[in-house]
Amino acid sequence: MRNSLKTVFFLSSFSPTLLALAVVRYLISGDDFLFYQLISVFLLGVILFCLIFKLVMDQGEKINFNAKKVESTDYFLLVFLAAYAAPIVMRMVELNFRVISIILSLLMVTLWVLPYIPSHPLMYLFKYRFYKIESDSGVVYTLISKRNIRDPKTVKQVIAISDSMLMEK
Repeated sequence: MRNSLKTVFFLSSFSPTLLALAVVRYLISGDDFLFYQLISVFLLGVILFCLIFKLVMDQGEKINFNAKKVESTDYFLLVFLAAYAAPIVMRMVELNFRVISIILSLLMVTLWVLPYIPSHPLMYLFKYRFYKIESDSGVVYTLISKRNIRDPKTVKQVIAISDSMLMEK
């Protein structure tokens, strides 16, 4: 996956947080312009997630894969839950769209240079699980799958998302 596509895909992971911020804003000020901005960016993030996810699933390169070890990394769910604590933090800095934009810009730069892809909260909603999986050659990847994987030998074919992340179709 190209860096630009990867960056947009995982910037969309902050869209649920923007919905939570919109709710906080609505409770504070009603339905003002910032409320509608936050809802619009949330919807854009969800649409981008769905489009890119479909693109990866439909056009991603399928690779035969032999795994020798697998381990669940569903502890990333804590990141998902922490994302919803962000509105409380943003409330402390008085919901400023410029501050939110700067924070998201810094995240975009960080995501651009990361060699791996962090977890995406919307994937948890679609019941995807995250695994650390080791290939026969000893290379370790992050695997995204809808299955509950207990035996690494059941993983036969994957789609390469990045150099360090795979998805089971």
